[in-house]
Amino acid sequence: MLLTFFYAANSFAQTEEAKCFSAFNELRTNYLKAEKQMTVSVSNSSGMTLHRLLHIYKDNKSISYWENLNGEIRGYALKGDVGFDFNQDKEYAGPLTWHQTLIWDRLFNSDTDLTGFSCVLTGRTRVAGQKVSLIRLAPKDSYRYGYLIAKDDVSAMPVELAVLSPNFGIITKITVNFVSPVDGLNLDLSVFDNLSEQNSVNNKEENSFLEIWPELNIPKEYKLVEEGEIEDNGSLVPYQLFSDGITTFRVYKNAKTSVVIPALTNGTISILRKSSGDYEYAVVGEIPILFAESVLSDLPR
Repeated sequence: MLLTFFYAANSFAQTEEAKCFSAFNELRTNYLKAEKQMTVSVSNSSGMTLHRLLHIYKDNKSISYWENLNGEIRGYALKGDVGFDFNQDKEYAGPLTWHQTLIWDRLFNSDTDLTGFSCVLTGRTRVAGQKVSLIRLAPKDSYRYGYLIAKDDVSAMPVELAVLSPNFGIITKITVNFVSPVDGLNLDLSVFDNLSEQNSVNNKEENSFLEIWPELNIPKEYKLVEEGEIEDNGSLVPYQLFSDGITTFRVYKNAKTSVVIPALTNGTISILRKSSGDYEYAVVGEIPILFAESVLSDLPR
């Protein structure tokens, strides 16, 4: 009898999780092909900022154009997993850097693999005046962010995304406050094609011989996707970039310096520095600070 109860409970849990993933995949499918203009607020411990998000669908890819509504006209554009930063006031376009909203783009990208996450339907409520269903994506490990998504009951589109720390506190909240039709996209889409070709060449040259630095403690959910060097005060600093498909982080290996501020966090972004021997390591990216500490936990003193 007890064994029968166990199998019945397990079967019910699997069915409920399948329903949850089905609801989430419906949301991603609808978002992929949506052509909308949205006013989006991003709030964390540093305060709240407003953004304009233009989303269109072209060449079977989701294209997002995020523009900060405070100060200079700046932001980033993303097509699939290829993107760049821009600043219209300074006529600048450059490599894509970290943004609090990139988790939104990657999570709602239909190509993102959610292996290693469980899915739970947690009820219904109202967010930004909309009736929504709540979907919680929880990592099966104890160190990555979790996600609580509010899905509009009528349009099946995302209304809000809360990024959760491993202890379930809210790190960052991204909320759609207003939606309207797209009234134009002042963006040269050929830029994405050039970037895609460049990335393809770089990946062919680099990915065939990438090896994780042996002194790092990298969990199995994260893969080494890139390595390179950046210039810092006239010196070249090597780095390795890791990703689980939703979040990314870099590890830099520099000459030893005097570390004034060893750790910082800003919303979903963490920075941790640690000296070891003649080197200083820095972990920078979209991971909790305790996770960053774990990455450098095996360094010799």
